Amino acid sequence: MNLIQKALNFGAGVLDVAFPSSCVSCGGMVDGAPLPHVCDRCFSKIHIVEDPRCLTCGYPFFGEVESHTHCQHCSRLNPRFYQGWSISLFRGPIRDLVYALKYENARWALDDLSRVAEYAEGLGDYLEDAILVPVPLHARKLRERGYNQSELIVKEIGKRFSCETAINLLKRTIDTPSQTQFNRKERYRNLRNAFSIEPNVAAETKKRYILVDDVFTTGSTLNACASVLRKERVKQVDVLTIGHG
Repeated sequence: MNLIQKALNFGAGVLDVAFPSSCVSCGGMVDGAPLPHVCDRCFSKIHIVEDPRCLTCGYPFFGEVESHTHCQHCSRLNPRFYQGWSISLFRGPIRDLVYALKYENARWALDDLSRVAEYAEGLGDYLEDAILVPVPLHARKLRERGYNQSELIVKEIGKRFSCETAINLLKRTIDTPSQTQFNRKERYRNLRNAFSIEPNVAAETKKRYILVDDVFTTGSTLNACASVLRKERVKQVDVLTIGHG
């Protein structure tokens, strides 16, 4: 970390003490709340996903269920990964924190998001003995944004849960248009051959990898990344996202 960044971090800490943080969702004062940038009232709106949940995409099932595999959110996915975990529903403060991180370079949101992860019962067990891999950005988008939010999330989650990480394992080889403008079928087509293993980097085939992204929407991006690792004969590939929706 260079001197300028250290100074900025120190200044941010001083400001947090002198002027308590405002809530990322409602703008109200955060004072003694469980998260640094979410007030008590908005914190109560965060929906941490609990069992029963879909074992593929992590979306919660409401009420009594007979199966954990028949989910309307991923029924047409044909997953190339084994199982998935979503920490929370992508709404309210979680959506605001992810958007702040993704589009406003709000690095402070990482602390909030990783603390939310600690409320997900069983997540530590899910991450045990796994290697966390971020979904990569294309070089052009990385230059424009200056950072990959999924990489930052991997580093923060890895640090908080003491997980091994493989930051540079995957590469985005095709600069695809944004997925937001496509329907489910078009998303799959858009991502065909969009990812590869980084040159001079090898996947450890007997290890368990967990692909990490900010949001699970259709699962097409995660599935495309999982396909690359499966082609490398990786034994088990799972996924983790901060939000689902």
